[in-house]
Amino acid sequence: MAAMYIERPTYKSTKLPPETRPLLQRLHWVHVILLSTTPLIALYGILTTPLNVKTLVWGLFYYAIAGLGITAGYHRLWAHTAYSATYPLQVFLALAGSAAVQGSIFWWARDHRVHHRYTDTPKDPYDALQGFWHCHIGWMLVKKDRRRLGYADTSDLKTDPLIRWQHKYYPLLVLLFAVVIPMSVAGLGWGDWRGGFFFATVLRMVTLHHATFCVNSLAHTIGRHTYDSVQTARDSWVTALVTMGEGYHNFHHQFPNDYRNAIRFY
Repeated sequence: MAAMYIERPTYKSTKLPPETRPLLQRLHWVHVILLSTTPLIALYGILTTPLNVKTLVWGLFYYAIAGLGITAGYHRLWAHTAYSATYPLQVFLALAGSAAVQGSIFWWARDHRVHHRYTDTPKDPYDALQGFWHCHIGWMLVKKDRRRLGYADTSDLKTDPLIRWQHKYYPLLVLLFAVVIPMSVAGLGWGDWRGGFFFATVLRMVTLHHATFCVNSLAHTIGRHTYDSVQTARDSWVTALVTMGEGYHNFHHQFPNDYRNAIRFY
C-alpha cells in the first residue's frame, strides 16, 4: 500500500524560472513569528523560572509523546503508510502530533512525500543542496509557490476523515494539546503554572521543533552514505540520538517504506 504514495526518487535537477516576488511578500509571517519568538520566550523562562523536578519529568514525558506523534504518526504512518494502525491509535497519534506544533498531518505528509520523490532538487521543499540553514528552518520561513514544487499523490490523505478533521481543527487542537494540557497538568498537579508554561510547553515545543528539523538538515550533512551515495541523506548515530532514532537517514531514503525509525538500538 505504501508504494502507491511514495514514488521512485527523482534526482535529476530541473531548472525553474527565477522567483520575482519581493522577499517581504514571500515571508510566511506565522512561521516567522512562531519560530523566532518561542526560543526567546523559552530562554527568558530558563533565566527567570526555577525548574521543578516534577515539571522536568512531565516535560520530558510529554516531549516523548509529541515526538511519537511525529515519528510514528505523521512520518511512518501517514507520510509513508509503512504500517497499519487501529483507529484508536490513529486518533492518539493525530492528537500527539498536534502537540508538536509542526503543522497538520496533511501539510506535513504532503511535503514529506514530495521531499522523497524529488530529493536534492529545486522541487524538494527542503532541498539540502540549498544549504544547512535552508533545509533546517529557512524553507518554512518563506512561502513557495506550490507550482514550483514537485507533485506527490495525496489522494489517500484528502479522503481520510481523521486527517481532514485534524486539518480543519488544527489551530484549536494545538491550543489544547500543545499549550493548555501541558501547562495545566503542572499547574493543577503541583502548583507550577509558570514552569508548566515555560518548560513543559514552550521549551518542550522548541526542542522538539529543532530535533525534527535536524532530520532535514543534520541528517543530510554528517554521517555515512551506507546504502546510497547519490543522495545527500546520511546515517549517523549522533543524529539518531537527537532525533529519536531518525538519524539513520540514508537507510530511510533507500527504504522509505520500512516501518522502523532506526536500524540500531543507539
